[in-house]
Amino acid sequence: MIVVCVILGAVFLVILEEKLYEHYWEKNLSVNLEFSEESVVEGEHCTLCERVENAKLLPLPALKVKFQVSRQLQFEETDRGSSVTDQYYRNDVLSVRPYMRHVRKLSFLCKKRGFYVINGLDLVAGNVFLSRELVKSFSSDTQLYVYPRPFRGTEFEQAMQKLSGEILCRRHVMEDPFEYRGIREYSQWDTMRDINWKATARTGDLKVNMKNYTAQKAVRVFLNLEDGAIWRQEELLEISIRMAAGAMEHFLSLGVRTALYTNGPDILTGKPVILEASSGIGHMENVNRGLARIELSKGAGSFVKLLGETVLGRQDSAGEIFSIFISPDAQDDFRQLLCECEQRQMDYVWICPKSGNEEIKLWPVLEKRVTVISVSGGETAWSTD
Repeated sequence: MIVVCVILGAVFLVILEEKLYEHYWEKNLSVNLEFSEESVVEGEHCTLCERVENAKLLPLPALKVKFQVSRQLQFEETDRGSSVTDQYYRNDVLSVRPYMRHVRKLSFLCKKRGFYVINGLDLVAGNVFLSRELVKSFSSDTQLYVYPRPFRGTEFEQAMQKLSGEILCRRHVMEDPFEYRGIREYSQWDTMRDINWKATARTGDLKVNMKNYTAQKAVRVFLNLEDGAIWRQEELLEISIRMAAGAMEHFLSLGVRTALYTNGPDILTGKPVILEASSGIGHMENVNRGLARIELSKGAGSFVKLLGETVLGRQDSAGEIFSIFISPDAQDDFRQLLCECEQRQMDYVWICPKSGNEEIKLWPVLEKRVTVISVSGGETAWSTD
């Protein structure tokens, strides 16, 4: 009789425990995933903070936190249950006591530029006797921008220095009323409209704005990501994106209004990434975010069809716009577009990255406008599998 009572008591406890966990395991249980930074540059390290808080008396002896993220984020610590296929599937097993907060920081290497999102995660809890698994999905909106690393290379940097020298030497005869470089004392030849009244009121002496002599009003960087090769050359396209980032960074650091036009699709909108000319604070941030969101796997549209009108339709008659084409693709329609630029006497250059053994056949009319830059193929130093 005692044995029967013990067995019945044990069964009752198991059923009670199962019901208790079924109804209360997720109560006052919160989980959060958060990147330590909003944005990093490819090749840098970042941290994912995994925070689980159990604000109740009921313990969770076995709690699995499952989520997936791009395999381009290479985690240094890998659990047994984690796996890497087309995505990185993370499976962390925790034991969370009552009124306990568990925080785990997971360091990883950002192997490749991109826009990475963790859309959700799953919690799988086991009861005390591990006789049953309880599952619940939690929403998550954790985002990380991995910016392209600006291209660095002797040939490329020399080309940028040469271009910036040419552009900055082409100064206007008259001062630009929209470009200011500081404040100075009032002189007798200054006009009333040049007076900076705020600075005058603050100092008690007449102060005037110093206008800057600018180079051309804008530089346009055209990034052609159309891949006409038989074999997909993704690494060469990534290098082209890094060159665009390097060119934008170079000219914005000189205070030149710079625009970016690409035929690369934005992963969020599906539309080509286009940023109009600006030299304001935050423009480089917008450029980096736009370049990070380009999704090469979706394929870029025809450069000539998408941007032909922009190239030929917005050329200032005074020659105040300089165009930089960055394109590893040398198809006939693209070269024909450059020939039209030549006929219109536009100021432009074509920067053509190529792999070591590749041969670029140039039309004679374009030879003086092109800078061919040889780059090493294969993976970059930080993107090791």
